[in-house]
Amino acid sequence: MTGTLSDTVCVHVPPLERSSEVVRMATTAMATQAGLNLDQADDLNTAIDELFRLSISDHNKQHTFCVRYEVHPDRLEVVAEGIKANLGDESSKVGRYRRFIIEKVADRFEESSNPEGGFDILLVKFLTH
Repeated sequence: MTGTLSDTVCVHVPPLERSSEVVRMATTAMATQAGLNLDQADDLNTAIDELFRLSISDHNKQHTFCVRYEVHPDRLEVVAEGIKANLGDESSKVGRYRRFIIEKVADRFEESSNPEGGFDILLVKFLTH
């Protein structure tokens, strides 16, 4: 089943280790709904896990880890919102490593400023036919 632009789901969880499984299940479910294969779903889970761990390392009780999934006819777009660390920071060895992993598993990766603070990370996986 392929989705339409109206297929959008947002998941908000506290940045606690025990919440990672909820995000993983949501990512797999949305990847399946979009028509991605298991390898593509695993790629997205790897990238989201890296962003989630980054969110945990910058733990703030007022902050939630927010992921928005948008199903399009040819792709799944996943946006992790308000990530506090800049993945483009060349001075951070851990940040460079996380960015390397994310860029390798996503078909497209973009980082933009979030007006409420931090960065929004866009990950795109295209359907393979």
